[in-house]
Amino acid sequence: MDESNSTPTCPVPVSGLAPPETATLEELLQEVPLHSARSIPIQWRQPETNFLGFPANIEVHCDHPKCGGIRRHSYKRSDAHTTDRQTGSLTVYSFVSYACTNCTESGKVFGVKVIAEETGTGIYTCTKIYQEPPFGHAIPKRLFQVIGESNREHFLQARRAIARGLGIGAYAYYRRIVENTKFDLVGSVLEVAQATNASPQQIELLKKAQSEKQFSKAIEMLRDVSAIPAVLLIDGQNPLVWLHDALSEGIHKLSDRECLERAREAEVIVCEIADRMQMAVTEQKAVKDALSSMMKRKKADGEGAATS
Repeated sequence: MDESNSTPTCPVPVSGLAPPETATLEELLQEVPLHSARSIPIQWRQPETNFLGFPANIEVHCDHPKCGGIRRHSYKRSDAHTTDRQTGSLTVYSFVSYACTNCTESGKVFGVKVIAEETGTGIYTCTKIYQEPPFGHAIPKRLFQVIGESNREHFLQARRAIARGLGIGAYAYYRRIVENTKFDLVGSVLEVAQATNASPQQIELLKKAQSEKQFSKAIEMLRDVSAIPAVLLIDGQNPLVWLHDALSEGIHKLSDRECLERAREAEVIVCEIADRMQMAVTEQKAVKDALSSMMKRKKADGEGAATS
C-alpha cells in the first residue's frame, strides 16, 4: 500500500445531507449495528501497524463456556485495502481481529469500510460491514420459554434487522412478539413469584393482571415496582412497563433511527427478563437443595446419636 494514502485529500460532502452520528472506533466495534454509518476521527498510521488505529482493547460478549458474558478482547492484527473512487475520495476496507483475554480461545473479527468526508478535518464516515460471531447479545437459555417457541423466528428476524440497522423492521417484529406473548410474559413473572415465595398479595395481583383482556390495563395494574418480584427489577424499574412503553408508539410516528433505538432497547429488556427469571429459578432450586441436604444430614446425625 502506498504510504501517501495515509493522508488522503477528499471533497466536501454534498450539502443538505445530514451527517452520520458521531462515535469512536471502539463504540463502532462494540455497540453499533452492521451497516449503520458513523462519523469517526481517524489518526492514520503505517499500513503494517494498525492502519486505522483500532483500539488496543474492546469489551464485547464471549460465547465460550469459560466466559458467557462481556469480556475484554485484545487487538491481534488488521489489514487494509484502499480504492480510489471516481469522485476522488479515498475508500478503505479493513478487517481486524481480537482475542478474548479471559478464555484465550475465542475471538472476534470485524470488517470496516471508511470513506473520507472533508478535507483536513480528520473525520471520516465509517461503517461496520462484517462481524463474526454475529452482532447482538447472547440468547438466554430461558428466552424461548418466556416468549414461546412460536416467536423464535420473529425474534431471530428482529435480531437480523437490528444487525443490519433496519429499525422499522426490527421494531415491527418486537411489537409482534409482545403482542403474541403479552400475557405469557405476565404468566412467567407469576411463575417466578410463586417459585420465590412472594407475598399472597403480589401473587393475587399478578393473577388478576394475567386475566385482564387488555395488555395496557394489565401493565397499569403492574406499573408499581412492588407488583413483581424484586429479583426481576432492572435498576429498580419494572421491565414489563419498560417493554410496553418502548413499543407503544405506532411505527408511522417514528423515524427509522428511533425505531432501531427502541428495538435495541426491547431486545436488551427481553433478554434481561429471561436472564433474571432463569437466575431466580436456579437460585431458588439451589437454596431448596441446600436446605434439603442440611435437613437430611441433621436427621441422620440425630438418628446416629439416638442409637449410640
